[in-house]
Amino acid sequence: MNIDEIETFITLVQEKNFTKTAEKRSLSQPTVSVQIKNLENQFQTQFIRRTTRQIFLTEDGHFFYKEALKIQHIYRNIQESLYARHHEASGLLKIGASFTIGEYRLPQMIASLKGLYPNLTFAITIANTDTIMQKVQHFDVDFGLVEGTIKAKNIEQTPFKHDQLVIICSTRDVEHYQTINDLQNQSWVIREEGSGTRESFETLIETFQLTIHSSITISSTQGIKEGVKNGLGLAFISESAIQEELRNGSLQVLNHLNLQTERQFSFIHRQGVPVTKNTKRFIKHALSLD
Repeated sequence: MNIDEIETFITLVQEKNFTKTAEKRSLSQPTVSVQIKNLENQFQTQFIRRTTRQIFLTEDGHFFYKEALKIQHIYRNIQESLYARHHEASGLLKIGASFTIGEYRLPQMIASLKGLYPNLTFAITIANTDTIMQKVQHFDVDFGLVEGTIKAKNIEQTPFKHDQLVIICSTRDVEHYQTINDLQNQSWVIREEGSGTRESFETLIETFQLTIHSSITISSTQGIKEGVKNGLGLAFISESAIQEELRNGSLQVLNHLNLQTERQFSFIHRQGVPVTKNTKRFIKHALSLD
């Protein structure tokens, strides 16, 4: 067994196609087949079943895939550690981030880190909190940056910054909301299920016993802001995501209602898996920022 064969197997499982795997691994298709067969022969079992159109993992194949991801992670960590003994930090850091962090916090964090370690490269995935958690669990990213609390048992969570959630409205509608009672039977622009912001919104509604007249779901922080600007309703959103709009006066925060909610931004990674040096560098740097 060698790391090339393991990485070919991982790619095949992810691509579900021998031709695409060969292209992605810069191998011939027969070589891919040989590498998979070598693994199966070594472990005296069958990992892959093929039809004319699809491939399927056997039960042993599912087990080996999970273990192969761990081996790949450890191998890359060893590579990174050995390189770092003689060179400055370099390599690819794969980061998953929820929308609020990914769109409004992460670019600044990466820019300042690149100033310290110019040879680092980054691959960023931005999605809602649930999706980022799944990507961390499946080793699709090195670590995640999310808001709120993660309840999965195999995820380790480390808070790194406080975040304030506020209710916003369009500038022309601000005079309509003078008391908490004015929030009853209103229209809201909200995030989708699985979003940390959506979870916080539902807590707000339950806490203050607010009745919703109607809601529009938009799976984008920017889309929500544009919806509020165009009079589609109120929104509950991170204050860090509306700094530009507060400066230009296109959105208003209903601060006088005192309904702000504080939550945590956190790092998440797979429990029991060693954290790479580059990940440690990123976390240490992020904790040092204001």
